[in-house]
Amino acid sequence: MRRILFALLIALVTPLVLLTPPASAAAIAKPAKVAKPVIQPAHLTVNPVTHALLVAAVSVGVSVRELRAEWQHVAICEVSGNWSMTGPLYSGIGFLNTTWDEYGGARYAPLAGEASVVQQIIIAMRVTHGLVPDQNGCSPGGW
Repeated sequence: MRRILFALLIALVTPLVLLTPPASAAAIAKPAKVAKPVIQPAHLTVNPVTHALLVAAVSVGVSVRELRAEWQHVAICEVSGNWSMTGPLYSGIGFLNTTWDEYGGARYAPLAGEASVVQQIIIAMRVTHGLVPDQNGCSPGGW
């Protein structure tokens, strides 16, 4: 009787054992969960001078490249394209030193000719209220 019960038990358990995968096979069958990296937003540092130039270009409906090209023509007309020109009366693209100071240029440099081209353009856009002067109105005496 024991043998019959034992044989019956073996007959019932064997299919269950064969159908159940071993622990190591279960680990292989299901891929382990990999923690996804946490993506932090990039901290963008926008240069305020570059941002101001972009705003100036957008305000007149041109690209930054076009705005710079237009002001290059002014610089050629005013001071033979010498953006770093300094002198007692005017500097940069033809600013009087008093005009440079009055429109906030001193925050960049004491004289316009000591400021970068972009900084000079930003102040120039303030002086001209967002307009680029035509090159037919060159003023050798400065602005």
